[in-house]
Amino acid sequence: MNTITLDQLIPLLPELLLALAAMIVMLLPRRAGKAAWGIAAATLAAAAVMCAVLWGVDAELLGGAYRVDGFCVFAQVMLLSLGFINIIGSVDFTGTITRAKEYYALLLAAMLGLVLIPGATDYITLTIGFELASIATYTLPMVDPSNPKGREASLKYYLMGAFSSALIFYGLSLLYGFTGTLSIRGAAEVIALVGIHPALAAAFVLMLAGYGYKMALVPLHMWAADTYTGASAPTTGFISGVTQKGAFIVAMKIVLVTFGLGLSVASAILGLLCVITMTVGNVLALQQSDVKRMLAYSSVAHAGNILVGITVATGLAVAGSFLHIWAHALMTIGGFFVLRMVAQAKGGTEIKHFRGLAKEMPYTAAAFMLILFSYGGVPPLLGFWGKMLMTVAAVGRGGWYTALALLLVLNSALSLVYYARVIREMYAKPSEVAPVADMPRGFSWQGLAVWLAVGLLLVLGLFPGQLTDFAAMAVDALS
Repeated sequence: MNTITLDQLIPLLPELLLALAAMIVMLLPRRAGKAAWGIAAATLAAAAVMCAVLWGVDAELLGGAYRVDGFCVFAQVMLLSLGFINIIGSVDFTGTITRAKEYYALLLAAMLGLVLIPGATDYITLTIGFELASIATYTLPMVDPSNPKGREASLKYYLMGAFSSALIFYGLSLLYGFTGTLSIRGAAEVIALVGIHPALAAAFVLMLAGYGYKMALVPLHMWAADTYTGASAPTTGFISGVTQKGAFIVAMKIVLVTFGLGLSVASAILGLLCVITMTVGNVLALQQSDVKRMLAYSSVAHAGNILVGITVATGLAVAGSFLHIWAHALMTIGGFFVLRMVAQAKGGTEIKHFRGLAKEMPYTAAAFMLILFSYGGVPPLLGFWGKMLMTVAAVGRGGWYTALALLLVLNSALSLVYYARVIREMYAKPSEVAPVADMPRGFSWQGLAVWLAVGLLLVLGLFPGQLTDFAAMAVDALS
């Protein structure tokens, strides 16, 4: 009988800590929201430090079903750091609801699923992690009973999620039936031997469609705007800024390892998805008068941006995807907390609520301006560097990838139109909506989360070299 030794348990301590914390939080009394927040924040911080300490470790665990290496550690630290920032800002929201401990328990369960994904070496482990993260987040939009749109958002999210899971399982059944294995690298070895086959092409398309739902790729994006608009800002920030990023890590394993773009049609399919997703997301965002809905469609466009690096599939390009995952997650978490602060102060998130914001909430307006600049890829903010690396890599590969790089640049320029519109309303227009009488003032945890996100966008943007090096080493470990 195989036994798990202490040496095998140590690399799994972050995952075990998350599982234990989720169970402890669920057993807390109903009104222990502050305690649940403290446990969740401390757990994510401790788990991130534990993962960072494992940098340089290369170990196979659980009978080869799980591997701790540079790719796993980098992705885990990224996801846990993003989850920590989101939880830091959530305490102001959970202080107003009765299901605070359930909210944090679901977040911890989702984080457990997410950190399992980077280390998975077979599709069984990967699917368990992905489904755990998905199921936990389906319920999040309805944790606030006072939000009338929460149930609708949760239902749409769940129904599309169930449909996408069916596509994934069908694709996996074809992959297993043809290759005889669910090992991520084992399937790649079989595919390298047999080459192109209709069953493999069908498996690739089905799996891409299933996971593409979670990435909000067009035409599987329709749930995103309704769910993001109907859910609370901390929930939306977590779904778009954290759980959606787990799907991109899955895509890296599928595209770069199992299929390796060996299918002749795979690269063309991904390139087409990039272009359609970027363009449709930006065009729809241009038409929105609600800033929250605008950022929802903007997230769709940025999903296409991130996919560019995976499509180009060189080390530099995938490192660029990693940097843009970091950037978009920070922008999204910070941006949606700003929207909640504006909604509390001005009564909504329509464009009219942002007019004159620079005079009424100068620090919030300044933070949001920097976030919007980063969204648009304005240097030296972090949002610029990922796009730059992907563009350089695409041009360097030549052929139709050069056209893909050009379309990435053009879509980034297009997005600046609606980001600049919001900045103009904040700084160049007089206020039309008076602040509410009980407008929150002074320190707030959500304000701290916003400035943590903005600070990282600035610091990592000013000094991107170290992050790029870590991302490049993580990609090398994956290949």
